[in-house]
Amino acid sequence: MNGTQLKCLLAMTVLALTGFGPLSLTCLIGMFILIRRPIWFFQVVQNLYDNHRAQAVDLPLRNNGTSATVARIKSFLSLLTLLILDIAPVPVTGSIGLYVVTTRPKWFKTLVERIYNGAVTSSR
Repeated sequence: MNGTQLKCLLAMTVLALTGFGPLSLTCLIGMFILIRRPIWFFQVVQNLYDNHRAQAVDLPLRNNGTSATVARIKSFLSLLTLLILDIAPVPVTGSIGLYVVTTRPKWFKTLVERIYNGAVTSSR
């Protein structure tokens, strides 16, 4: 477990615990990240996956605008659905966040790279 993974685990635990309220703070933060694509989030994900089995994905340069837009729209709709589901007594989004931080699945890194495709000039 690297330092970034430990910090993210603590942050996601706090967000999961606050997810018992009427609005999911985790979903709102996720929607903000999808809309603004802050560079700090991309760097956190890169650091989270340092020395991990998930390799970088080669994205086509000619479709970087279209690919990123489609990924952002699908992710936003997914977070909107999770925002509605988080009204239930179990914080679904926080649990998914904890899963992503602990297991670091390849699909999450691929999704982040698709969302940031064209927005980040160099990954490191």
